[in-house]
Amino acid sequence: MKHLSPHSKEWFVAMAKFDPQQAAQTKQIVKSAGAGDVCSLCGDHEVSDYEVADKWFDPDTPVTFRLCEDCLSNLATNEGERLVPLSAAN
Repeated sequence: MKHLSPHSKEWFVAMAKFDPQQAAQTKQIVKSAGAGDVCSLCGDHEVSDYEVADKWFDPDTPVTFRLCEDCLSNLATNEGERLVPLSAAN
């Protein structure tokens, strides 16, 4: 499976199809930060790239996010998402 680099042009196109609200929110966060190396959810600068694991997505769906430790923990705890570092997923 091809993993899209979070916040790349291709990532935003795919995310807009999958979750338009999240795509718009992340685009605004990145624009406000002035850089793409920020958390997809909150804009923090201490981030790593993750793949959503244990869920099936079609090839056009971005299964990656750039997250800070707090948002990673919140997704795992509150949403039940299992995320693995993108480097470990390749």
